[in-house]
Amino acid sequence: MGALRRSEEAVSLQFGRNLAEARDWLGLTQGELARRVSLVQSEIAKFEQGVRCPRLDKAMRLADGVELQVRDLLYGIE
Repeated sequence: MGALRRSEEAVSLQFGRNLAEARDWLGLTQGELARRVSLVQSEIAKFEQGVRCPRLDKAMRLADGVELQVRDLLYGIE
């Protein structure tokens, strides 16, 4: 179970890094992205910090919000 938990944490961290990089690339604040995808800024922050990993439906909305495909936000996740 410990290895699975570490794997989930690694996914959350990499997804968060990718999301933050994509958001920065577009020049958006967390609040602006949150409004684009109908979430709250604190949820965006938790995703970017790797504290939480979004469900698939939210990952799809986030990808749309940063003008990418979900697979782009999963880059680097093994």
